Amino acid sequence: MLEARFTPRTVFMEVGSPDASLALRAAGYVERVYSIDVSGHLVQNVRAPSNLRIVLCDGIHIPLPKAAIHIAWSGDFMDHLHPADSLLHMESVRHGLADAGEYHFTTQQPAMEVRRRLFAAGFSAVRVSLLSLLLKPVRIAAIK
Repeated sequence: MLEARFTPRTVFMEVGSPDASLALRAAGYVERVYSIDVSGHLVQNVRAPSNLRIVLCDGIHIPLPKAAIHIAWSGDFMDHLHPADSLLHMESVRHGLADAGEYHFTTQQPAMEVRRRLFAAGFSAVRVSLLSLLLKPVRIAAIK
C-alpha cells in the first residue's frame, strides 16, 4: 500500500516500529527515512543505511523539521496512547508533514473519534477504510 506511493524524492517516517523493518525496506526506494524509536531498542540494534535516521523520542513530541515528511506510517501505535497524548502525537506528525503530506495508520479505536481528533490536530482530510474485522478493523489516512 505505501510502497506504491514511494518515489526517489519521497521522505518517509515510520513511528514506533519494534524492528524498523518497513523503514529499512523503504530506505531502498526513497530519498530519506526517519524511524521514530520510542523504546531505545532500534538505536542499539539496527544498522541503518545512510539515508535512514533513527530518532529516539517518546513518539508524542517528534523532533523533526517542519514540513519535511511526505508520507508517515505508525501502524497501531495510536492504540497504545492515551487519547490526550494521541492528539499531541497527531499535531506533532502534522507539523512534520509537507503540504499534502499523508499520515497512515491502523487502529481499533472508534473511527469517528479518531477522525474528530485528526481534524482537531489540523488535518484537512481523513479517509477511513476497513481492513479486516478480525485483525485491524480500521485503516486511516489523513492529509495535511
